[in-house]
Parts: sequence; structure tokens; C-alpha cells
Amino acid sequence: MRIVLTTPNFPPFNSGLGNAAANQAQILSAHGAQVVVCTGGDQRTSEISPQGYAVERFQVTGARWLGTPIHGNDAQYLVFLKGSKADLMLMNAWQTWSTDIPLQHLAELPGRKVLYSHGLATDIWIPAQPLRSAVRFALWRPYRWRLSSTLLSLDGFILLAESGCDVRFDDAVLAKKMNIHRRVVPNALPNYALSGLDSPTNFDQRNTLIDVGALDVAKGHDFVLRAYAASKAMNRLPLQIFGQRETPLISVLQSLARSLGIADDMLTIQVGVSGGDLFKRYQQALGFISGSHTECQPLVLLDAMAAGTPFVARATGCIPGMGGGVSVKSVKEAAVAIDALFDEAHWQILSQGGLTAANTTYHPRRVSQQLWAAVQGFAAEFDQA
Repeated sequence: MRIVLTTPNFPPFNSGLGNAAANQAQILSAHGAQVVVCTGGDQRTSEISPQGYAVERFQVTGARWLGTPIHGNDAQYLVFLKGSKADLMLMNAWQTWSTDIPLQHLAELPGRKVLYSHGLATDIWIPAQPLRSAVRFALWRPYRWRLSSTLLSLDGFILLAESGCDVRFDDAVLAKKMNIHRRVVPNALPNYALSGLDSPTNFDQRNTLIDVGALDVAKGHDFVLRAYAASKAMNRLPLQIFGQRETPLISVLQSLARSLGIADDMLTIQVGVSGGDLFKRYQQALGFISGSHTECQPLVLLDAMAAGTPFVARATGCIPGMGGGVSVKSVKEAAVAIDALFDEAHWQILSQGGLTAANTTYHPRRVSQQLWAAVQGFAAEFDQA
């Protein structure tokens, strides 16, 4: 089976979506599929990964909306898709050029067309950015209005979870209401995290709290700082924030920390730490704290589970249904949950809950079976039609 897998970004660029797509490519290749990944890049390149799948990079950015419209050599990307001879096209995520371009030309493309949803982001509202959120909401209306017809045009639809607690799962609600045939295939643990499953670090060796996410307002690092400052962990355990790259938000967060009374030597903000090196930081942490305003099924929480590190995370996406931690709605609730991590018995319950979920629901072995079964199922249904 020849599978074309689309994603706006891909390793070595470190992003949740790109890393999830890389896991998919490895899984499908291991099952014997001929996989071609189509993704973005600074220039048009072709390469073969060490795992054996091809990576085609195109100079395209944006999405089908007025906020950041599609820009670059989209014609070259479309020509490639038309000539790909794909048996199945697995498009990762709504609201990105790598999906939006083929969605406009489905009848011209080969094979079955399956969309792998990582959550819908047309209705997201960031309280700290009311004007920007209002404009963004308005500009995404045409996209949102096309959602029903788009779902009907697909040969398959994959969700990370059956349901969630907010607007990120509005596409799942709509698909269920429309009786769209769908499969649930969660994200898988990355290979570097598997080493932590059998020998998690003991409670008494945990001496930090961590927060991982792009240094962007939407990730709610300010929420984490306020929760930390309101907890008994402040200036008792150091808080480490890890981002992808430096942004102006760093100085804003440092100023906020000082105003909250957080000692300079109790907060570190680092960028560029990823993969196995970052996972080691999870293994040293008493807890993982997330204040993100919007998530679907964040890989950072899967890493925490695999490390046996309990999480305290703002309730968004399907986080309330994920084992291994506590979902919260306010800074006060988060501070209480952080305080509870100092109770070893409570900590052990959360830690074991996360390890159990990592060993079952999110283990690559199980996700591999689910993804391959979904792909084969959609292919069989298409062949019978």
C-alpha cells in the first residue's frame, strides 16, 4: 500500500503535530506500507529517512483563511499529490495548507482521502487577547461553515479521542451527529520515552517542577507561574520552563515571576532541549504543570505519563479523560493540585495511573495496531464501494 501522509511541519522541527506525524510514518512503514511524507520546508527537497520512508518538503505556508493565507509554491505541491499514485492520503490536521490544498481538489487526487484530526481550532478564544481572538474567530467563519460538506467529502475520519471538554472537539461532535464513519487512534508515545516505563524515578529523587511548550501566550505559561507562586512549591522546588525557540515572551515571564516573589534562581527558561534530553528532565520532576489555553491530546502529557510524572493541567481538549494527572480550571485549583503532589501516597496513585495509560492506551504497540486497522478498514470500505 502506498500512503501519502501530509503535515505542515516535520522533524527536525520540533512540534507536537510534526512529531505525531513522524510516529505515524514509522508505524505505517513498519507495517510494510510505502510511505511518502509531504511537509513544509525552506526549500523544495526530497530525502529518505533512516526508517525508510520518503520525505518531500515544499515551500508552502498558511491555510485557507484570510488571517495567514496560503503562500508559496502550492501548485508544485498539488502537482506532486496528483502524480503520487497514492492508495491512501492521510492528511494531518485541519486549518493548514498541507490539508486545505488537497481538500479543494479531492476529486482530482488518487486513492482514499482520510483526515486525521488533531482538534478543531476555529473557535478558540484566548482571554488575554480578546481583540485578536475576536478577529480570528470572525476570519475562520467560512472555514467552519464548510465543515459539514468537508466531512461528507472524505473517505475516512480519524480522531485522537471520541470526545473532549471544549470546542477543540467540535468536529467530533459534528461527525457523530452526521453519522460520519470514524475511527479513534490516539497519539503514540515516542520511542525515546519507552525507556522510562520500566524504571521510573523514585518519589524522593524528584526535585523540580516542569512546564513544556512553545513560548507563546496561548500556552499559558503565566498561568503556570501564578499557580506555582500560589502553591507551597514556590521557592522550594525550582520551576523549569522549556520552549522551542526564544521569543519576547521570555522577558515578560521573568518580570511576572519577580512580581510574584519567585526567586531568580528558582525559575529557568530554556529553549532547544528536546527528545531524550528533555525526557530526562521529566524523569527528574515531581510534577508537570500546563496552563495551555487550548490543546487536543498533548504529547507533552504523554511524555509525563511515560516518566511516571503526574501532571496538573488546565482542562482543555481531552485532557480531563487522560490518566496520570489532574485537570483544573483555575489558578487556585492548580495550586491545590500542586500542593497535593507533596503527598507521596497521592503522588504514587497519579504516577501509576500515568504509567498504566502509557503502557496501554498510548503505547506504540497498541497505537500501531489501531492505526493500521483503521487504514486497512478505510481501504476495504473504499474497494467495496
